[in-house]
Amino acid sequence: MSAAPAPAQRMRVIDTGRRSARWNLAMTAALAALHRTGETPDTLRFLHFPRSVLIGRHQDLGREARLDHCRAYGIETARRPTGGGAVYMDPGILSWEIVADRDRLGRGLEAAAARVLAGVAAGLARLGIDARVRLPHDVVAEGRKICGSAGLVEGRSLLLQGTLLVAVDVAQVSAALMPPQGVGEDEHRIGLASRLIDVASLTGRTPAMADVQASIADGLAEALGLALDAGAPSAREMAVAARLLADEIGTDAFVAGAEPSDAAAAAATAAP
Repeated sequence: MSAAPAPAQRMRVIDTGRRSARWNLAMTAALAALHRTGETPDTLRFLHFPRSVLIGRHQDLGREARLDHCRAYGIETARRPTGGGAVYMDPGILSWEIVADRDRLGRGLEAAAARVLAGVAAGLARLGIDARVRLPHDVVAEGRKICGSAGLVEGRSLLLQGTLLVAVDVAQVSAALMPPQGVGEDEHRIGLASRLIDVASLTGRTPAMADVQASIADGLAEALGLALDAGAPSAREMAVAARLLADEIGTDAFVAGAEPSDAAAAAATAAP
């Protein structure tokens, strides 16, 4: 008689809806801080952004975002707790993140990214898209980037974030982001159009975001050998996120380039 298959590992999945860019990133930092102390379980989170520019942890805001354009058109700016390059976000982009024990998804960030991005590709296959992982950070379809990721490891915890292009106007992306140094305006716009592709272009229709999200969740569960348990942020997580938003991540000084502090750890300790 063959042995019964081992039960799937379980992971909480939450959807925090469309919130401001800085609140979204404060919740990211809260989940990571509380996971390091053992108060937050391994979690897959889906999050949704208004029009915004998110820069990496160590980037120069004025070098990455067209600030006059952002102010004129109500585009938010925010600084991620993870590295990587500047990205433009809007309601046509699905964002996801996983915070988990560093050994659960593979030893180290690169191994974890390979497994997680394979899950994203599997989710896209459910939508009829032939997607491939392009390590270390991307998923591509027809040779063009459809999903990018960035992450970090701190203590026992690994945080991996990603953005999936569902229905995106590349002209809006090029208008909000500064071109790389030495690249002209036309070259910047044409370059983005040649490098990026979205779900809508590949399928010939704009799918419901809920359908895309469900497909990605299924793909991740399959690739990672997980059973996902629907949940919601705890009161503790919400309190730490609110403290971080008020004290650091939501402040103009932090977004403009104030050095990251130990606010996440302090907020996790101080919040009720």
